Amino acid sequence: MIDKLRKAVETQGMDGNWNYDPYMHGLYNGMELALSILEERPHEFRAAPTAWLCDAPNLNKLLVPE
Repeated sequence: MIDKLRKAVETQGMDGNWNYDPYMHGLYNGMELALSILEERPHEFRAAPTAWLCDAPNLNKLLVPE
């Protein structure tokens, strides 16, 4: 089950998912917290990006720092 959660966190952590909007950012950090508890390690939360992808008028031209 931990492997399944690890893969889900990996998918949610992909560019375009976690940084799409505040909900998806919170979802990633929540999943990361759950995985870190199960793996008995410190969590590695992501800070919010400077801009959300959902607010970009043209996603192809938006550069969001990692």
